[in-house]
Amino acid sequence: MSGFSDAWLSARAAWDTPARNRAVQDALIDWAGKRASNGKRLRIVDLGAGNGNNQRYLAPLLSVPVDWMLVDNDRALLTRAERAASLKPGDTLVREMTDLAHADLAKLIAGADLVTASALFDLVSQDWLDTLLDALKGEGAALLAVLTYDGRMETAANQEALAAVRELVNRHQRTDKGFGPALGPDASGALSAGLAARAYDVRDGESDWIVGVVDPGASELVGGWVEAASEMAPERSGDVEAWAEALYAAPEATIRVGHGDHFAVPRIS
Repeated sequence: MSGFSDAWLSARAAWDTPARNRAVQDALIDWAGKRASNGKRLRIVDLGAGNGNNQRYLAPLLSVPVDWMLVDNDRALLTRAERAASLKPGDTLVREMTDLAHADLAKLIAGADLVTASALFDLVSQDWLDTLLDALKGEGAALLAVLTYDGRMETAANQEALAAVRELVNRHQRTDKGFGPALGPDASGALSAGLAARAYDVRDGESDWIVGVVDPGASELVGGWVEAASEMAPERSGDVEAWAEALYAAPEATIRVGHGDHFAVPRIS
């Protein structure tokens, strides 16, 4: 992590914010509020923090003082995140530069009350996820996983071509992103199943992007799909590019990109 530019992360924040699932968010706020009523502060570890979009969104929602740790392998993005952080009086923030793919996850999240991540878990492998969830259970920490891609891509134009592009992109999503074979569109289901198996109560819900083809960042999004699909099936690259050009030719068009949010807490027995 993260391998993404500051410009891309900033562009996608405009889709992330309205997409976040409000029921999942309310469950987080309620949980944090109970902590505040007990006079406790929170230690939150944000994995794959990038330029800090997730921290900046979450901080104003939490009434309790927070000790933040932002984790990424990109020093420039972490510096940007630190400078732009949203901090209430009493909050603290540290940054941790590390390679998440090979980190000691139990050590990394030690002392955490809440582990958060945005758009991370579709990139990781089942083995990596299991290691993290085991560490999470061992710590007794909660988890907030937002904007996990779930394989859905929808737009009104040319359904046959769209289905072909979606199949190729989702196949690419399952290739190694640095953590081993990626969960890709299976990540949301793997999160729910893995948390339930470890006796967590899970609140989940859809958090779909609605992307206008003229939005800043839309050409990078669609261009990434074209590149991924063409890598999977070079002989079909012309058809994929033609689909993208037809999409760009309809400036009023929108694309729905499927994501899921999860908030999980250890079950009280």
